[in-house]
Amino acid sequence: MQEAAPTGSSRRLRRRRLLAGAAVAACIVANVWTVSLAAPEPGSEGPLATMSRVSTEVGLRSRPAAGKASEPRVVERGDGKLTPVAIPAGALKSAPQGRSVRISIETEGGVPGDAGEFATAVATTLSDARGWQGVDKVRFVAVSPAAIAKGERVDVRITLASPETTDRLCAPLRTRGQVSCHSGGRAVINLRRWQLGAEAYGDDLAGYRTYVVNHEVGHSLGHGHAYCAGKGEVAPVMMQQTHGVKGCSAWPWPSPKPA
Repeated sequence: MQEAAPTGSSRRLRRRRLLAGAAVAACIVANVWTVSLAAPEPGSEGPLATMSRVSTEVGLRSRPAAGKASEPRVVERGDGKLTPVAIPAGALKSAPQGRSVRISIETEGGVPGDAGEFATAVATTLSDARGWQGVDKVRFVAVSPAAIAKGERVDVRITLASPETTDRLCAPLRTRGQVSCHSGGRAVINLRRWQLGAEAYGDDLAGYRTYVVNHEVGHSLGHGHAYCAGKGEVAPVMMQQTHGVKGCSAWPWPSPKPA
């Protein structure tokens, strides 16, 4: 049977249906985009953690601080091989008591910098009286490369990695070659941030390095993100200070800043 030619009213009905379908499709796309923007940052907890978004602009330093004599070298990709580093004798001072947390320090091959200096900086940070040993009543215990080779347990691995390797180790968290993260018992320190720091710390690169180690290790101890309590307050170490301090003053330690 030959199909009847559409009348004017049926054509108008069909047109309205097409427009309605297009509107629904647009709403779906908008909702997906909104969910993506509302997702938590790397290291945060919750059902949307795998969809986390990282700002590549706010608070992130893309060049050396003013007055630096030369630009630190940041390579985008190392060789992907992570090698445990011996912690220099005396650098890690374990608390006399507390829950033992076995740590190792490792670096990626093919990245600039001295692995021993990185290990010393990390161990010194974790040994400080203002750090997690005093606040969380834990006791950091070094696991040597030889012990790791024998299969001994490690609770937290602190890793210096190139931006591309950081992205791989942190996935499905989206670090986009810019920031550090904690993932699967590993505190991954992005070489870009280790070399360049962040705006919140200005020229105080050592202070920023202390902060990023304490922040990512804090995640490994079970701490989630914290926020600025108000203008002029001290930023908690679990605040994402890499992205700015929102009116707070930067502070790299878990313990409160002395008055």
